[in-house]
Amino acid sequence: MPPFLLAASLLGATLTPAQAALLTAPPRHVEAAPFSFAAPAGPTFTDAEKETQRAAGRTVVPLVKTAFAAGVDHVRLAPGDYRFGQETWGPDGPIYPLEFDSLRRDDDHPFLVDAGGCTFWFDLADDEAPTEHFCLGFRDCANLILRGAILDRGTPGCVEGRITAFDFAAHRIEIELSPGMTLPTRFNDDLNQRLVPFKADGTFCAPLYALQSGGRRLRYGPLQPGSRPGRCWVPLLDPALLDTSRDAAWLKRWGERGVLRVGDGLSLVYTVAESIGLRDCRHVTLDGLDVYVTKAGGSEQGGDGGHLWHNCYVGPRPGTSRWQGADGFMFNATRQGPTLDGVTVVHTTDDVLNIHGYWGLVQAVDGRRVTFERNASAGWSVPRGAVAGDRLWFYDPADAKPVGRATVTAIDGHTVTLDAAVAAKAGAVAEWPEHECGEWLIQRCDFHDDYQRVLLQSGPGVLRDCHLTRLGSCVELNSVLFGHCGEGGVPRAITVADNVFTEVAPTPGGASVGVYFRAAHTPAVPLLGGLTITGNTFTAPGGAAVFLDGVDGAVLSGNRFRGVPGDTVAMTRCRNVDIGPNMIEEPGK
Repeated sequence: MPPFLLAASLLGATLTPAQAALLTAPPRHVEAAPFSFAAPAGPTFTDAEKETQRAAGRTVVPLVKTAFAAGVDHVRLAPGDYRFGQETWGPDGPIYPLEFDSLRRDDDHPFLVDAGGCTFWFDLADDEAPTEHFCLGFRDCANLILRGAILDRGTPGCVEGRITAFDFAAHRIEIELSPGMTLPTRFNDDLNQRLVPFKADGTFCAPLYALQSGGRRLRYGPLQPGSRPGRCWVPLLDPALLDTSRDAAWLKRWGERGVLRVGDGLSLVYTVAESIGLRDCRHVTLDGLDVYVTKAGGSEQGGDGGHLWHNCYVGPRPGTSRWQGADGFMFNATRQGPTLDGVTVVHTTDDVLNIHGYWGLVQAVDGRRVTFERNASAGWSVPRGAVAGDRLWFYDPADAKPVGRATVTAIDGHTVTLDAAVAAKAGAVAEWPEHECGEWLIQRCDFHDDYQRVLLQSGPGVLRDCHLTRLGSCVELNSVLFGHCGEGGVPRAITVADNVFTEVAPTPGGASVGVYFRAAHTPAVPLLGGLTITGNTFTAPGGAAVFLDGVDGAVLSGNRFRGVPGDTVAMTRCRNVDIGPNMIEEPGK
């Protein structure tokens, strides 16, 4: 069986009957109204209306719990507006203002919460990252379906506006605030704070993502009063953003789509939240949700996973002056990765999605007993859901050479007992293959005008039949194996098939699909393999369409390349790469 069909059949078998039935529905793509700075800010409510909405919000969880306990297969929420405050904190982390906890059904008897026509509003503090806020949560749930809800926030969560003037001498840009925008009283100097530039028609000014390199060239300082009420000056901490508009070589290469002019827009990122969080859950389905919560991403953490995001929209509320809306997804350390089908993600200010596990950091080895350090990124030393029977694969972080494979037989705090001794020593890196979101599927999705990457750090997985347009960075498959690294995994057996890439990573030297492996020493043993890239159309990347580094085993065939300024496929430190028939639609190349 070809690799693509093998992966597809493998992934399809992991869905529950209810999830599989949803995949027969046609994909839903939201057709937003043309962007306009003059459009309204969105719904507004009186204080009395908000109090009524808060009272309605307090009824949601009791109603759902009562229906669930009664054994019925669904509950219907009355259409309308429901309002919630912000998170509180307990011993296990945030307590979501709207939280479904311990609602578990088996695969053949799911429980449906029908929220069609309902809007859940969250009144989050308008403060700054790295402080994070939380909205809707699922904790220890299984085979629960939420359908049709709209999520939004009651405070702006960003500053946006139309550019009215440039002050090159003082390195600042004046903007006229969009309707409904307010100014925070202060800004910190955190790296989460940055500018996202976009054109007057609402398309992301993707070539300017090149200035994000190093995380410092799109930062700004405290806002200053503008030339008239409703305007403010945005001081730039680095002049590079202004310099590009006067750089003749830059303008020749990228044209007007690569520079900012009066009339274009700026979105100022300073806050962060989680719109929907799935913690230690199994087979949760989000069907037909619209998520508008500013700078708020979806998240899956721990548990069996196998969740389905079906026909969801993630972005700004259509028909409003908002450019920045909800953010992308973070999928981390579930036993099975997500399925995204018919999902639209637009105007993110970070990764479109990020699928990964966490490396284990070996502190000591005593025979068959291995003790792990606490991983600062993960917050644990041994995955919370780890059990006897899980596999562990060990590597030397210097050169990625394997130093043992074994199976866990017992777990005692930070220490695991293995079924066999391994050659790993203190400082080795361990892979937990059962805890890195493998067996993911992304299909029939629309990702456009997004700031950053589609980052895939585990496998097997399939990305197929998607449209990706004007992304600042690429579809990135990577594995970084050295030092006290946090996020990790190995993207093995990945299929990228029948997608349309248009101006994806249109930055100097950018590749629409980038695959690379890093260890402390190079060259190192290549870990990435089983890669299939077939039937895709690549148009106008910044450099090569596909870049491969440290890959052992790949097939590239049946792809079309248009407007590629560099090599269509660039490779370093690769072997066993089969480049079959492809088409370059430019004479002479």
